Amino acid sequence: MKKSWRLWTVMTGMLIVLSGCAGNGQSDYRKTAGPADTVVSADAADSADAAGEYSEADSILRMTFLDTGKSDCIIIETENHLVVNDTADADDEDMICAFLEKRQAERIDYLILSHFDKDHIGSAAVLLSEYEVGCVLMPEHEKESEPYQALTEALSRTGTEERRLAEDYRFTLDDILFTVDAPDEDSYEDDNNYSLITAVTCGETKFLLTGDALKKRIGEFLDSDAGEEHYDLIKMPHHGDYNKKLPDLFAIARPDYVILTAGEERARVEDKTIELMGKSGCRVFYTDEGAVTALSDGRTVTLMQ
Repeated sequence: MKKSWRLWTVMTGMLIVLSGCAGNGQSDYRKTAGPADTVVSADAADSADAAGEYSEADSILRMTFLDTGKSDCIIIETENHLVVNDTADADDEDMICAFLEKRQAERIDYLILSHFDKDHIGSAAVLLSEYEVGCVLMPEHEKESEPYQALTEALSRTGTEERRLAEDYRFTLDDILFTVDAPDEDSYEDDNNYSLITAVTCGETKFLLTGDALKKRIGEFLDSDAGEEHYDLIKMPHHGDYNKKLPDLFAIARPDYVILTAGEERARVEDKTIELMGKSGCRVFYTDEGAVTALSDGRTVTLMQ
């Protein structure tokens, strides 16, 4: 993967330092926010300089939630590696490839497909054809659909390693820990409950990517070790659809930030979801307002949109 450097400063937003140890170094792979970006950091009460500058050069993790409508595509960059979590719809392939080209990516170390709905695997076959992919992680499940058939054909054609997860899987890239929580059961009535749930740990900061997990699947996750952690950021499951396990998740995770991958109509964002987020006091970002980038230096989480 090639590296690039671009330094901008931002005179808006708030820089907050969370407790804990520092990150493990800097990288010239990462870029910084442009002057038009909105920059927000956690817990303004602790900010020594609310109007201070933030430099992305300090970050060791960059996570971008692309604006692909009611679908998921999350690009995760460490110092020397890149992970893609879900690939949105088939008609999003140009946007995804353009973003990866802008980031000068040549290799995807891991492609994590949370489940096999078309709005999560739609561009997977194209990415497998256009990029060297180290390994594809996906549920131990199959689905009769054109996007799934295109995926399996691309895997066969390219000879890419694949792991169908029946048990949790962990890997580390540049000291960033990825924990992929696998479904507990062999069969579910609703395909969304096959969703892999990915937790990303960067120093003292943690991020949770929930796919389209519904009540049963969220309950399984809460019964795991990873489900007992605080998360600075949660990508909401199923584009804002409410389920009765979400209050339990919020009570334990206590997120500072929530990301909703929603189309302009925000059809799945239920009133109960909005009420829950409001009560939690978290900052909410919708991708229909533009791509959202989360940065971490191992202590501080900063969001830009």
